Amino acid sequence: MAEIVGVVASLVGPAIELGKCIVEPIKRQFNYLCCFNSNIQSLRKEAKKLEDARDGLQSRVNAAEDNVEVILPQVVSWLKSSDEIKVDINGIETIIPNVKKEFWNMKSRFSLSRKAKKVTEVMKELRDECNFNLISQPAPPPARGPITIGETYEFETRKKTEEDIIEALKGREVNMLGICGMGGVGKTTMANRIRKRAREEDLFDEILMVVVSQSVDMLKIQREISELLSLDLKEESLQARAHKLRARLMGTKRTLVVLDDVWKILKLEELGIPCESGVKGCTLLLTSRDRDVFNEMDVKKVCALRILPEEEAWFLFREKVGTCVDDQDLVSIAKEVAKECKGLPIALVTVGRALKDKRSKFIWEDALQQLKGTKAVGIPHVLAEVYNPLKLSYDFLDNHHARSVFLFCSLFPEDADISLENLTWYFLGLGMFEGIRNLEETRNKVYTLVELLKSHFLVLDGDDEHHVKMHDIVRDVAIFIASKEEKLVDSNFSSIDGRLKHSYGDCTWISMFPQERIELPIVLNVPRLRFLLIYNLKDREIEMRDQFFETIKELNVLSLKYFSFRSFPQTMELLKNLLTLNLESCTDLESISIVGELSSLEILRCHSCGLITELPVEIGRLTRLRLLEFSYCGSLKRVAPGVISSLGQLEELKMIGSFKGWEAEKNGKERRNASLNELQSLSNLTRLEIEINDWALAAEQICLSSKIVKYDIGFNLWYPRRHFEKRGMSFKCPIEIRLGNWIHIFLRSTECLYLEGDGSNSVDLAQLQEIKIFDIRGCSTVNKLVSTTSIDSSFGVFPVLECLGLENLPNLEEICDGPIEAGSNSFNNLKKLDFLDLPALMHLWNSENQNVSLSNLTTIYIHHCDKLRNLFPLKMAKDGLSQLKELVIESCSMMEEVFSNDGEGHITFPKLEDLSLERLPSLTTFCRGIESIECPVLTEMNINGCPKLTSFVSSTGNYSSVAGHNDDSLHLFCNQKVCIYTPVTNYNIHILILIPFPDFLFYV
Repeated sequence: MAEIVGVVASLVGPAIELGKCIVEPIKRQFNYLCCFNSNIQSLRKEAKKLEDARDGLQSRVNAAEDNVEVILPQVVSWLKSSDEIKVDINGIETIIPNVKKEFWNMKSRFSLSRKAKKVTEVMKELRDECNFNLISQPAPPPARGPITIGETYEFETRKKTEEDIIEALKGREVNMLGICGMGGVGKTTMANRIRKRAREEDLFDEILMVVVSQSVDMLKIQREISELLSLDLKEESLQARAHKLRARLMGTKRTLVVLDDVWKILKLEELGIPCESGVKGCTLLLTSRDRDVFNEMDVKKVCALRILPEEEAWFLFREKVGTCVDDQDLVSIAKEVAKECKGLPIALVTVGRALKDKRSKFIWEDALQQLKGTKAVGIPHVLAEVYNPLKLSYDFLDNHHARSVFLFCSLFPEDADISLENLTWYFLGLGMFEGIRNLEETRNKVYTLVELLKSHFLVLDGDDEHHVKMHDIVRDVAIFIASKEEKLVDSNFSSIDGRLKHSYGDCTWISMFPQERIELPIVLNVPRLRFLLIYNLKDREIEMRDQFFETIKELNVLSLKYFSFRSFPQTMELLKNLLTLNLESCTDLESISIVGELSSLEILRCHSCGLITELPVEIGRLTRLRLLEFSYCGSLKRVAPGVISSLGQLEELKMIGSFKGWEAEKNGKERRNASLNELQSLSNLTRLEIEINDWALAAEQICLSSKIVKYDIGFNLWYPRRHFEKRGMSFKCPIEIRLGNWIHIFLRSTECLYLEGDGSNSVDLAQLQEIKIFDIRGCSTVNKLVSTTSIDSSFGVFPVLECLGLENLPNLEEICDGPIEAGSNSFNNLKKLDFLDLPALMHLWNSENQNVSLSNLTTIYIHHCDKLRNLFPLKMAKDGLSQLKELVIESCSMMEEVFSNDGEGHITFPKLEDLSLERLPSLTTFCRGIESIECPVLTEMNINGCPKLTSFVSSTGNYSSVAGHNDDSLHLFCNQKVCIYTPVTNYNIHILILIPFPDFLFYV
């Protein structure tokens, strides 16, 4: 019986459970139908509760937003969900009346009741979630901090100004715009940013910038604009030049002309710059410290640059001063120092650099005390806000020599590119550096001090590493400081006003830049004067009387530029303390014999003095000379015998572009000119720059000073050096001769070598281990450059060579005739290849046994190399050419492919910008057997005169084409970045390059 009960129980239990599972859902579904009205009522009650909760939350949100707070994401999400559920409620309410009318429609009542029940449950869940203790957080500070781009900074407060100007340029309704602000506030920087963006956004075809400066030189402005436009202005009159310039600027090209640093009203019509409203083609952007200038010139749109706000000023200051301000003891005082810079960028930078990494609180407190001290009195109002910060930077120079160099740089004209060589000569003459009395040490000291001034932002980079510039306002401050110290007078005057007719007392430095014809005083009454610079900027007629030097017998340095006089005043011989005499472009000067009376002279430099014909015997008396330079004195034909050998203390001899008539010794016979043997007497010589007409003198055996570190020697040939500091030689070699020992010594260390003529084989190129620039042309006897079969190439062939130029070498077959060992760094530093007219050249390098690295190559130019079938194997390109920017191949009749291939499938030229293939009748492909070529930055491509070029890559790979052009496209880029459509017309391939990014469209 028990067993039966157990069986029944085992069956009944699951049945009951199954019944529950079935009954409960049925009951729930039945309730949807029976409880229709109660479900609707529950919906409405819960909807009201949810609405109250939402309204309460929204009130809190509104209050937070009014307080400029940021609403938390979960709150925003809840509000969004409540809005969405409200849509469902409204939908239900809309259909309730119809369902009630159709009471017999059980299906509709069931469905609506079910939906109301579920929405009610969702609302309850939402209401339960609406228990936010915190709904917002304080907003972050406005994004006003600068955005760094390299070493420059972009400030949010200036972004609107930049955008306003860009939009005005795009609109073209306004053709004259102005940027104004006080000196040092960043007007030029803003103008440069505008130029850069205008270029990037292709707003103009031509964009140029010219500095006007305080002293307006109309002819100079016209000349600079015309040079930037490649416009030849041969007309002499201002009016004729203006007419031609105006016609050019009103042409079909869109031109942006930026005139920087405008101090007073410019007569644009006299310059030739169209400024009338509605004139198309030319737009003008000006910068000035004076807004009234723009009002007078009727500039329609003017944007004023203000000083930086506190947050941005602190950011800039902190970037310049370094991490020392993170110290808790310094941060508050550092912020006070930054505030005293008044938000002026140039002051923030100069003071910041002066205090860079200074961690002593005493230094910072002293700096703050100085900045808060009495403002400078007696200086122009433009300097009032910045004088103290800049004076502080000057005072913080702990090197008194650096202070002197800083003040001295203000002697040069505004916006001048100040030559460090000039400073070297001047400082040696002034005895500026105690214990240093030779040129090389003085030069090193000058460069070191200038780097110190750059680090304090007191001087700026010039056009190259051998020049510096000084910001206008910094120069003004330096002039004021120097004048207070009675060191200098800067006479940038347009007419004589009496300032030169009285004594300057203790003044020691004077510089003059006359703007018009002036009359110098009969006697310059400055008894303690040590430095005098007269820079005739406009080549005006200036008369210097015989008595001019009578009372300045203490003068150490005299520099005259663009002076028009035939001979020196007689009182010149009184300058017994003169150590440096610099004459530049004194084009009427004929006689310099009186210079022989200046027994203390150490620097004698005549540059571009075209009427000097002779270096007279009187110069031989100057036994203390350290520098003798007569460069570019084209009429200098005679150097008296014995003059050079008399100058035993000479350290530098420079005569490029002038005297070339060096003679050989004639066994006791009288010579007319100096001989190379005289150079043997110059045991202190460190720099030598000469030209020699007689190629036979290259065979002379002479012993020169072992101290020579820089030289520039030319035989019948001279090329301007692209780099001042490089050691160079130039030979025009009509016949092969045995070179003298002194030539071999120079060749071993030469950095620049130019050879021309059939005697070029006289030079053993294998010994040129330091050569950086090598050019050989017009030689029929050369069939290879270096014979690596006869030398050990493991040391490298041309390991530091940067530029290789070969031209008109009819028998040159190869560069190297033997193996080049791997790892030898051969040609490793090569940056530029220029090969022209090499009809016998078979290949550049052979991949089988010539291992070269071309990872630094940026430019390849090949022209008229008829036997060249390709450049070199693709393997070399794949392993290197990562820096290649320009590839040009022209007029090579047998060129079949650019690179040969031994199995590579893909190649990338990551920096290639310019690709040109012209007049290559045998070219069939860029490279055989390759699947893809990638050039991500290619911007210009020219293919012309290549009738057999049918594909850029010769591969069997299957590619889909861009834009559906399957049949007529050459795929240049992998991943379809670029597709080239190539309709062939005659012998030209006209190429449309489409690049999806950024926004380039080129017709080539």
